[in-house]
Amino acid sequence: MSALIADLRFALRTLGRRRGFFAVAVTTLALGIGAATSIFSVVDGVLFRPLPFPEPGRLVAVYQTYPEWRSEPILAASWDKITLSVPEYRDWRAQQTSFDEVAIYSTVQTIVSDGDAPEQVGVVRASPSLLSVLRARPALGRTFLPGEDQPGGPAVTMLSHEAWLTRFGGDSGVIGKMVRFEDKPHEIIGVLPPGLALQRTSAPAPPFWAPAAQDSAENAQRGNHNYLAIARLKAGVTAEQAALETARIMNAGSDRKEPSGARVTGFQIEETRDVRKPLFVLLAAVALLLLIACVNVATLLLGEAATREQEMATRVALGADRRRLVRQLLTESLTLAGAGALLGTLLAYGGTRILVAMAPPRIPGLADVRTDLRVLAVALVAAMMTGLLFGLAPALTLSRSGPASLVRAGAGQSARGRGRLQRAFVALQLALSVVLLVGAGLLSRSFTRLTAVDPGFRTEGLLLVRFALPRRIASDEATRADYYRRALARLAALPGVDAATAGTTPPFSSSNSSTSVEIEGLGATADVRRREAQQRVIMPNYFATLGIPLRAGRAFTDQDRDGGPFVAIVSESMARRDWPDSSPLGKRVRYRGEWRTVVGIVADIKYRTLAANDEPTVYAPFGQVSQGMSFLVRTRGEPNGMAPVIRTALAEVDSRVPVTTLDAMPDLLKRSFAQERYRTFLIGLFGALAAVLAAVGMYGVTSRAVSRRTREVGIRMALGATGRSVSGLIVGQTLAGVIVGVAVGLVGAVAATRLLTPFLFGVSATDPWTYAAILALLGVVSVAASWVPARRAGRVPPAAVLRAE
Repeated sequence: MSALIADLRFALRTLGRRRGFFAVAVTTLALGIGAATSIFSVVDGVLFRPLPFPEPGRLVAVYQTYPEWRSEPILAASWDKITLSVPEYRDWRAQQTSFDEVAIYSTVQTIVSDGDAPEQVGVVRASPSLLSVLRARPALGRTFLPGEDQPGGPAVTMLSHEAWLTRFGGDSGVIGKMVRFEDKPHEIIGVLPPGLALQRTSAPAPPFWAPAAQDSAENAQRGNHNYLAIARLKAGVTAEQAALETARIMNAGSDRKEPSGARVTGFQIEETRDVRKPLFVLLAAVALLLLIACVNVATLLLGEAATREQEMATRVALGADRRRLVRQLLTESLTLAGAGALLGTLLAYGGTRILVAMAPPRIPGLADVRTDLRVLAVALVAAMMTGLLFGLAPALTLSRSGPASLVRAGAGQSARGRGRLQRAFVALQLALSVVLLVGAGLLSRSFTRLTAVDPGFRTEGLLLVRFALPRRIASDEATRADYYRRALARLAALPGVDAATAGTTPPFSSSNSSTSVEIEGLGATADVRRREAQQRVIMPNYFATLGIPLRAGRAFTDQDRDGGPFVAIVSESMARRDWPDSSPLGKRVRYRGEWRTVVGIVADIKYRTLAANDEPTVYAPFGQVSQGMSFLVRTRGEPNGMAPVIRTALAEVDSRVPVTTLDAMPDLLKRSFAQERYRTFLIGLFGALAAVLAAVGMYGVTSRAVSRRTREVGIRMALGATGRSVSGLIVGQTLAGVIVGVAVGLVGAVAATRLLTPFLFGVSATDPWTYAAILALLGVVSVAASWVPARRAGRVPPAAVLRAE
């Protein structure tokens, strides 16, 4: 221990005498460790931190799978995540033997009519077994009882712990009080434990729970899949065994022609399914950056070795053995790493907050992201590993210094050896930088192409208004239609509003609705063929308000209502798919149980993401298909500025209808590619840091080479060499290592960037323009970093050098 303390004191004194080197090395390490720690904080909070339930590893999500959907473009994304209906759940619960307990739940929106104004809130519809699956107990009162999840069951509810505190002031006598959902009183029977949430989102957890299946419409059909399933695996039972049993039970009670399967997946793994690969890509990118920082510091240490060779030789002459020198030099490296880790951790605290603030809100678990002892332990291990990694080569090199170094005329041979090793490190650093820069370039080019995609309609000045219709309005078609017409007329009359319309599943609203349609006369052997299509119910002025071009035929009019001919409008992609050799105008499709004549063709638009393929879509007029819709308002100025006026206007139409959200369409469009923007920005930032570190490394190596070769340069110039030729010689030797590093990096980039293929849009992983741009960038950086010290060498006065000899 005393020897270690002595080594540490000596290391601090030595580093204190080389303050410039110390500052550069520590800053380099702090950037690498800080970035890596920040990214790991996010990955740990989202992917690795255990869920706050007992034995969370046994909690699983259960889905049905419909393999035949994989061949249907519109349904392919959902083929392995089919939720359960109530009858399926009851059969499954009665017959399964693989789980300790199973449960279902669904989050719905309802209107709470207590207080000054109606309010839309989330309600978790849960089976009585849900708390048992989670191994949770109510903080007050009781949970739902078996049999309460039946049509017409008792109107009871449980409060989230947060709702109990905020809505009822933590009143311990809340049990037995009433709360009104859609004007129907519900008795409060319990309070959930603190922090209980089924989804780790940035939005607050739903304030109320209610028994599942109390609405008889939810039990009307076995195929009405409304509920997510969660279960707790029995000890010793694998997910594969449970999936086989679940599939057998589901198929036994099904009337489907095609057999279904089942998928049983860890609950946390399923929750983070869409973000796991992108986060691992970020983790791999920041690991590359940390490795680049390590190589950079190793290069700096080798450069410093030239000033310490005589020191090491003297220590050997005085009796120090090689192991003692290696230990001393590794202690200095670990001291550097410790200082870098300390500064990097401070950077990580701020960096993690910035990463969370910038992150798309849909990433689950962001609330759990923090720089705690788990993350600090990782940072400490990273610091130790990096200290050993960048310190080992310089330590071994310097420890070879022997007493002969004291009497050699210069340290030419060892210096040349260190120079070769430095150039090798620069080549390695460049190779790693090429991989990171090419990845950043591909993602940047992909993002540029994605954001340049035309959504197919005019987003500027468009405001999406969503609201919650009380059941007494929504359940009566005439009353609902009357509200829509009065509200739209009021909105269209507002100053600053050009037009107002309504439709189902608005673009970029995170909603989706598809259905099977029948195409009359399609095919040589069949008069009718069933196809899947997106469905939209719209008001007559929908296309004009959104700016969707009409390609042929006509738009809907007020005459397209009940009692008139049933009509439909199809998108261009549906026309191409279902009528490839003729016009669909005048042809018929069966939609919502009625044969409808196609009267128009409109351009395709993007509904979910800009990267999605155009999907065949059928439009029906609201006058013939009554359904809940959202308003779309075209404003003359900034749409968000109209939000207060629109809220007031709708409250004047009917104060019983709460407005839930108002979103400008440009904002919704940006949210649709928020994950791509986040990923591109971070990897681009890492790539830029890698380029800077590579430039610093090349500059340092070239400067050291110039210092070592001052005598040689003086002799060359005394014999007639020009300053330009000397500078070119030094730059050429530096660039030789650069070429090797870039060549190796290109091979690595071709292999590594194939992992980015799922995240690229309109760009291949071997895009030549991206590779050319990165090569040009590195060429400029390399020449600039090596030319400055080389130019200084070309100005060395030969006489001054020879006099020194």
